[in-house]
Amino acid sequence: MLRALRNQTQSIFFKCFLVLLICGFALWGVGDLTGGSRGKSVLSVENQNISIEEALNEINRARYMLPDRPSLEETIKNGIYKNILNKLEQEMLINEEANFLDLNVPLSEQMRVIKEEKAFKDPLGKFSQNKFIQSLKNAGLSEEKYLDTIKTESNFKQLSMPIMNNDNYNKKIIKKIIDWQNEVRDIEYETFKIVNQSEIKKPSDDVLKSFYQKNTNFYEIPITRDIKFIELKPSDFEDQVVINKKQLDEKYKIEKSNYNTEETREILQITTQNEFKSQEFIDLIKKGKSFNELAKDKFNQNESDTNLGYLKKSDLPAESANIIFNAQLNETLGPIKTKFGFSVYKVITISPKKEPNDDFIIKDIKNKLIKELSVEILFEKLDEIEDLIAEGNNIEEIIKSNMFKKKISVKNVKKISKQGFIYSYDEETSFLDKKPEFIKNIWNTEVNELSDIFNSNDDNYFIIEIINENDIETPTFDLVKNKVFDQWLKQELILKTKEKVKNIIVSKNNNLSYKSSIKRNNKSLGNIDDQYLINRIFEIDSREVELFVSANNLIAIKIIKTRTDNYNFDEKTFKDLNLNFSKSFFNDISNYYLQHLASKHKLQRNYEDLENFFKEENIN
Repeated sequence: MLRALRNQTQSIFFKCFLVLLICGFALWGVGDLTGGSRGKSVLSVENQNISIEEALNEINRARYMLPDRPSLEETIKNGIYKNILNKLEQEMLINEEANFLDLNVPLSEQMRVIKEEKAFKDPLGKFSQNKFIQSLKNAGLSEEKYLDTIKTESNFKQLSMPIMNNDNYNKKIIKKIIDWQNEVRDIEYETFKIVNQSEIKKPSDDVLKSFYQKNTNFYEIPITRDIKFIELKPSDFEDQVVINKKQLDEKYKIEKSNYNTEETREILQITTQNEFKSQEFIDLIKKGKSFNELAKDKFNQNESDTNLGYLKKSDLPAESANIIFNAQLNETLGPIKTKFGFSVYKVITISPKKEPNDDFIIKDIKNKLIKELSVEILFEKLDEIEDLIAEGNNIEEIIKSNMFKKKISVKNVKKISKQGFIYSYDEETSFLDKKPEFIKNIWNTEVNELSDIFNSNDDNYFIIEIINENDIETPTFDLVKNKVFDQWLKQELILKTKEKVKNIIVSKNNNLSYKSSIKRNNKSLGNIDDQYLINRIFEIDSREVELFVSANNLIAIKIIKTRTDNYNFDEKTFKDLNLNFSKSFFNDISNYYLQHLASKHKLQRNYEDLENFFKEENIN
């Protein structure tokens, strides 16, 4: 049944249904979803409400329609349920507004949509009652629910009609935007090295304290967590793998042939339907002419056209395979009649057959077996570790268990934020070099508890223990003194460099050493790759010299001239920009419109009870 449904997702009806189900009508975000009793309302407006049970039915229908059919737990964890609630909100608001405006969808319009839907037609293209019923059944929809979907979609079209067709803009506006895209700035510039640290006088504590007080926000640390974790890899269990002779012999028999490399030959070829031309080609080769030069002269083919690369005997046509593989190096063969015409070949390289010795093969097979079996042991140990976690063991107790023969290291990381930044009192803020799944597990696990075992990379598995959660903190000056000094020094180096550079520029009558023309899409200036610097150049609105820091340099920039590059303003460019503007306008307006409807119809959200239900079912 699911296969039938997935086959039908090519139809317009099912595409529309999936879009409505998963994405909603517009790109309206609903913020964080928090959200007991199945009969309670999750969403309500003045004349409609949706119960927890109805919301769960929608969530289940969505996950059953996805190709990988995620479990309910996965649906909650990966956020699909948020999209479903978003979609339900939008449906409710649109239908409520349609009722308020007394809009209706005629039965004739509903029948037209049903009759035109390809999923409901028989092989002759006529509406089939049986296909209609079966399709709805496969989608988990009643006829009433499907008609409601048609009404909702129609209501949305009626409500959005005034903004949906906004696809014509004044050509002057479009041209100004294209002019902006094609703006070119002719500039003078010069690059100066940042001064050496030795030129900066060591500051007093009072100077640093003053700097700290002016920049206190810079040192603020958000809510963070301290963790410890272990990483379990198959290689941790390679010393527990035992391989007997029978396993090795069986694997050797299966894989031995894989180690043998067939002979391959690099071949040049020309093919023509004209036997006379092919014979002429051979005759000229015998007189000492170059194969590639003749191919270029007679058939207008370059070496890339004639070189077939390295081929095995089985890669060649039966008519020529034996001849080519019995030929000598640099021998020219042909013409040979094949189903493609008359072919001439030349063997230019021979890579002989290779058969490694048994010792090499057995050693390699043994290494592969160790890796394969260590993965199996890892999965066995993961089951045992889950039991230990369930019994309340912490990470130290787990790694001291007798399931490990080698020492498993415990890694500690302090002050990790929700975004994955690692904060420190005396070092620069860094980013935790782990995948999003790792950071998510840090914040989905309670303090003093262990995370579930999770996979983050290939066959590597992690367990995290949450040691502590730290409140927002503004460290005292004494705690961050080293960091304050580093920041102060960076600022002083730039100030000192700017002071020197200004004097140099004045002495040169504001003339800079180099000239260049910069376009908006340029990514570098001279040998400095810095898109941000290019953007800053296009923000300059004066003819004065401006100074920018980039790649440990101070860059002096002066705008000489601003102009528009030549371009073709054709009808296609105009239509493409119109389309982009129309989509952007529609999305922006629909967002505001739906937010307005939420306020107008007093939308109430009760996601707390839904979340409590998830917790009761051990989903989170």
